[in-house]
Amino acid sequence: MELMVRNQDNRAARKQDGLTIIELMIAMVVLAIGILASMSLVIMAINGNFRSKQQSNSVALAQMATEKIMSIPAWTSTTLTIADCTGATHNVSTAIGGATLNSSGDVDYTQATVTNYYMAWTDCGTANRQMTYDVRWRIDNLTTYTHLLTVSARLNTVSTGGLSGAVFGPVVTIKTVIGQGT
Repeated sequence: MELMVRNQDNRAARKQDGLTIIELMIAMVVLAIGILASMSLVIMAINGNFRSKQQSNSVALAQMATEKIMSIPAWTSTTLTIADCTGATHNVSTAIGGATLNSSGDVDYTQATVTNYYMAWTDCGTANRQMTYDVRWRIDNLTTYTHLLTVSARLNTVSTGGLSGAVFGPVVTIKTVIGQGT
């Protein structure tokens, strides 16, 4: 009797040996779907990293323009000259006026630029990579000795070697009161 039971177990075990080609293909499809899903997450993370980096650069450029304008007393109207990494010089006016603001108080990028209240600032990177930022500002009078300064910056174009293209860059705006109150 015991011999008979072992013989039946061996037949059942032989039927379960290995995987069939169908099972193997199903496993490969499931694995491929998992890999593709994880790759899409990696691509999204890379895009998010690029956007964060460009937004940080926009903040740094807006801060730099703010500090340059703040270095001039509010009761004077001077034009500063600053240069970017390519050697291009930009005039920075500290007089009342400047870029058009939208209803939320940010610089309106749909409007034309205003001379001396706009910079096409180039930031140089490695491997001949250059990023051009659109930096605009407006100065409004609060009192004789204080002004409201609004500076906005956004990424405009990216070029690497001979290739160049426009990209979407989120607008970063810094507002501050400059001068001394009396």
